[in-house]
Amino acid sequence: MRTLLVAELADFLEGELNGPNVETVFGVSKIDQPIEGSLSFLANEKYEEHLYQTSASVVLVNKDFTPSKEVTLTLLRVQDPYMAFCKVLNQYFNPGVAKSGIENGATLAKSAKIGEYCYVGANTYIDEGATIGSNVKIFPNCFIGSGVTIGDNCLIYANVSIYNDCVLGSNTIVHSGSVIGCDGFGHAPQKDGSYVKIPQIGNVIIGSDVEIGSNCSIDRATMGSTIIHDGVRLDNLIQVAHNVEIGKHTVIAAQTGISGSTSLGSNCVVGGQVGFAGHLSIAKGTQIGAQSGLGKNVVEENTRLFGSPVQPLKDELKSQVIFRDLPNLKSRVDSLEKKINTKED
Repeated sequence: MRTLLVAELADFLEGELNGPNVETVFGVSKIDQPIEGSLSFLANEKYEEHLYQTSASVVLVNKDFTPSKEVTLTLLRVQDPYMAFCKVLNQYFNPGVAKSGIENGATLAKSAKIGEYCYVGANTYIDEGATIGSNVKIFPNCFIGSGVTIGDNCLIYANVSIYNDCVLGSNTIVHSGSVIGCDGFGHAPQKDGSYVKIPQIGNVIIGSDVEIGSNCSIDRATMGSTIIHDGVRLDNLIQVAHNVEIGKHTVIAAQTGISGSTSLGSNCVVGGQVGFAGHLSIAKGTQIGAQSGLGKNVVEENTRLFGSPVQPLKDELKSQVIFRDLPNLKSRVDSLEKKINTKED
């Protein structure tokens, strides 16, 4: 368990300590599942009651927080307790921070360029002409293709493959099993029913501060680039097809599939298992519920959509209410038909 100096934490988080003098904490914990002597946080008022029962030694709270009962532990007042806790996790518990050096079994081509303070794990191969920035951590069993560029402070976890000529911006994270730059699904049908593969000669460009979950597949463009802009967050098991473009700070949940040449605007929120047809344009700020299917463009910004095919969220919810009531409606219709038939007789 990691030992942290409380005074150092207060300086790091630019916070103010109130309460008993505590020199150290031992690890971190959730406030409703505390570990004795640990650091925890209170970011949601509905958990306040745990503050008076927790065995944690120090709890991060908002600067303006006023306890409703007596507090016997130490409060570390910060601007945003949740974000402060995230900073602590990243600074002191990130598994890649302390890694450095080139492990035995790693292979670096002669023309590959590696920045300062990097880590390259065993059995990783970095091909000719690749350029790796400073403080990059590449875990074991990765493949970095020829001409790949990786910016500073990136984390590439185990078993990631990045094909030739792809570009990753700084502070980007790629989780295990993901493949960046594999061929797009391009096959030309022939008269005899067979297919001829269309060469995929483009690349993938990924911006800065992007996180890509595990087992994602991001296809290279047929020509040009598949582009994922700054700040995008992709969950696990996502398919991004060739020539797709994803705007800044868009968030996409697991098992979503985006067909070729579709463009998503900035700040979109996409639920799990959403399917996009090809060559669509999705306006910025669009929110799409899980398991929805999109087959046409979304023109209006900040639209909330749901269903398959999608429609405005309120309309879809009304439709679901009517659908659930269909057996009752059918019974009423049958009853009315009997009454009409009786009168006609």
